Amino acid sequence: MIIKTRTKPSGIFQLESLLQRMPTVHPQYPHWTEKLRRITAGYHGELRVDSFWHEIDLSLPHYFIHDLFIQKEKSSHQIDSVLVTSRFVLALEIKSISGLLNFDPTLRQFSRTNKDGSIDGMNNPDDQLRRHEKWLEHFLLKQRIKLPVVGAIIFTYPSSVIQSRAGSRIMIQSSGLPHLMEQLLILHPHDVLSQRKTESLAKNLLALHSIKPFASLGLTDSFPPGVLCPNCPYCLLHYRGGKWRCNACQHLDPLAHLDALRQYRTLVKTTINSREFRDFTGITSPSISSKLLASTKMPYHGSFKDRQYVIPEAF
Repeated sequence: MIIKTRTKPSGIFQLESLLQRMPTVHPQYPHWTEKLRRITAGYHGELRVDSFWHEIDLSLPHYFIHDLFIQKEKSSHQIDSVLVTSRFVLALEIKSISGLLNFDPTLRQFSRTNKDGSIDGMNNPDDQLRRHEKWLEHFLLKQRIKLPVVGAIIFTYPSSVIQSRAGSRIMIQSSGLPHLMEQLLILHPHDVLSQRKTESLAKNLLALHSIKPFASLGLTDSFPPGVLCPNCPYCLLHYRGGKWRCNACQHLDPLAHLDALRQYRTLVKTTINSREFRDFTGITSPSISSKLLASTKMPYHGSFKDRQYVIPEAF
């Protein structure tokens, strides 16, 4: 049973919003394009792994938690997938990386050798998973539950070739997930928890989940403001007669400012006042600005003159 589904990473919308406003000749355009490609590839890889679960018949009590994010005081844990069962807890670190992969257990380094012979150093997924395993073990201890915690690194690309392994760490291609589950069920043949206790454990774990905050893009300069036309790249809409209009293609939309607010939320900050709304959308009239903001029904705080609206993730 899935008690938390996988959702598209917020970073995808954030980078898409940025690239829609950044000229292709901008020196940082290739950097953000590549970052968007990596995040999108990772998300699609996670979806491929999710699809294999449909081929696996799990007759024991079990609960899936995808994209679990645990915010601690000075650090955090982002676990791609957690499977809570009546016999064990499985944590997956899902990687969409191509090339020849090498783990150095002594230096704790992880690298990829590309087709052209170049080598990229990357964060060690074995160390990432070790952190998650220790946290889960501590969580189970606080719950006074004795269940083994199993961690596995799942590679989604067939072109991922592991040249050197990370010790005894479980590492498989995503297609091997059904076989891995067969082996785990053989290794752990007996239920430790009842279905009620398994469900309670999964829900207690899910209760610790929080929304991952937007990562700062660290932009060195500003990007063009404005309400963008969905049809014409870099064309801005203008507000006249209660509607947003594109002078190039004549596109009309009375609610285009809502998309602009969502982009403002991810690129600038999660709150906005009337002055900031006018500066970002190009509206010059304070009364029209206030009317449009009030029509969104966004929550706010402060008096009329210093009112700050809290922009939701979706309208």
